[in-house]
Amino acid sequence: MKSKQVRLRTGLWHLLQARFIYVRSAMKYSETRSTREHPGWLLPYLLGLDEMFIGRWEYWLNAVQMDRIPIEPIPYVHFQSGIAYPGNTVMKNLNKCIDYASCSHSNVVEMFVDWLLWGFHYKHVIFPNVDEKIDDYWYRTFNLGLFYKEPGDYMAELAQSHNIGSGSGFFSTPLGVANMMVKMTMGGEPRPYHKAKSVMDPCCGTGSMLLCASNYSLNLYGNDINPLLCKMAIVNAYVYMPWIVCRPKDLTIFNKTNNRTIVEIELPSGIRIPECQECGNRSDFVRTIASDCSILTTNEGIEIAQSQVLSDMIGSRIESDDIECAPCSRKYKEEAS
Repeated sequence: MKSKQVRLRTGLWHLLQARFIYVRSAMKYSETRSTREHPGWLLPYLLGLDEMFIGRWEYWLNAVQMDRIPIEPIPYVHFQSGIAYPGNTVMKNLNKCIDYASCSHSNVVEMFVDWLLWGFHYKHVIFPNVDEKIDDYWYRTFNLGLFYKEPGDYMAELAQSHNIGSGSGFFSTPLGVANMMVKMTMGGEPRPYHKAKSVMDPCCGTGSMLLCASNYSLNLYGNDINPLLCKMAIVNAYVYMPWIVCRPKDLTIFNKTNNRTIVEIELPSGIRIPECQECGNRSDFVRTIASDCSILTTNEGIEIAQSQVLSDMIGSRIESDDIECAPCSRKYKEEAS
């Protein structure tokens, strides 16, 4: 295993980059850059920027390829509202794209979102009904890199500034409040056992709550009554939460039998202790061992001789793979009975 400073590159990662490299070369020398014939043209930029700034796509693709939840923590992203950044450059860039086409299209926000999803190769959208001039302008103007420089829920700000979802009662939860709610629900800072916990937001809007929860869990779900808000949440997922949009049908990564539920963690004092990734237990563990326990028949009835731990276990190190979480074990037995 390589160090944290040098992230592991997988074959799947290279295949994704190579799969779309032809798009970049095909459009490079075109006088008018049209994306209509190039679904997925944004993916090379997405993967390159993610590798440079946060590393979440590589983290998730490694997990899918190894078919287990990584022991390493989820790459943390500090999400803030646009006004927290000097100049709010992301919203300025988005508004520039929207304003250019607003005179010729009344539903320009939805068309722009579809254009982005077309660039991400999202299979449930078709190329929007925009002419080559608008397509070319958006291609030359839209700056995906700003989303990584200043992480936030800009789809929410775009939706609210254009009254998207107002008829269905949409109002985005401020990221500071959303982060506080997630932190209270999860019980503090991100821990290893959070990664497998399922998180469902039934009124996700553009995904503000899920963005904050993505620092804790790889098992995120969301839905909303407004289809456009759902598509805007998917844009956020492509940029910040790949485990939502890149999820193979045969994925078994969250099966309890497929993951190491007990891992060793190091306390600030330097002491290493076991921790259950599922429930957070750090003190109550069991291990099945062989012993010389025997059943004896006496004049007074049946007696069980005192069990003696095998001598070769005395003083030996117990690995985390050799023990089970006692609370989880009791829970599974109760559910099975």
